[in-house]
Amino acid sequence: MSTNKRGYLYDDESSEQIDEDFQRPISNRMTKQQLLLFEEENTRFAINRDEEVTKIVKSIYDLNDIFKDLSQMVQEQGTILDRIDYNVEQTQTRVSEGLRQLQRAEMYQRKNRKMCIIMVLASVTLFMLLLLIFTKL
Repeated sequence: MSTNKRGYLYDDESSEQIDEDFQRPISNRMTKQQLLLFEEENTRFAINRDEEVTKIVKSIYDLNDIFKDLSQMVQEQGTILDRIDYNVEQTQTRVSEGLRQLQRAEMYQRKNRKMCIIMVLASVTLFMLLLLIFTKL
């Protein structure tokens, strides 16, 4: 099997036979029946080739659809990643703010403890002073 200038497959032997037949006188050439059979075979070959091309075209369309779907999925995942990135940044900001609030609360608790100790000491001092005054009277 070989290909001709147009890319069609053909049998080398039958091609040589056809060339020889055309060079012979008309009486020796292929009969009409042989020519019809040869034409029928070429038609079947063309139909098969057309079916194969149609299958390839369908496969290309399917591949195109797959790539479109893939593109859409990549775009959606990019959007999801952007949201995740934004949420991580927001979480970091909120955690930092929470840490500052906890540090302020700790500072207020220390001041509050100091104030409680001062109040207790002042109360004890006042009680002792009153006790001292009442015991001397």
